Amino acid sequence: MINGESEIIKSIAGNIKEWAGNWDAVWENINLRADCKTAVVDLADKAKNPELLEAEFVISCNDEFHKIVDRVREQYGETDPKRILFEFKDWLKKAAKKKATTK
Repeated sequence: MINGESEIIKSIAGNIKEWAGNWDAVWENINLRADCKTAVVDLADKAKNPELLEAEFVISCNDEFHKIVDRVREQYGETDPKRILFEFKDWLKKAAKKKATTK
């Protein structure tokens, strides 16, 4: 998979303009998504709050991830994984705190 030999991922990437023919961008996005998911799991573990791993919160995380990606792309003309991850983690801390106080 690291070498771009996954037919499934190639098929998905071929439908996204900025990824077509750019395996490095595809792989970078896969790693970015993994880092975001890891951040959610780590925070849930640290906060001892398994509700952060339930569907409702995970859906919110996915929605916010896409909003951040779009915002970064609009502001900087490209996706910047480090900036996206930073903004996602910042949002995640605030969203988890808000969820904890609304219990």
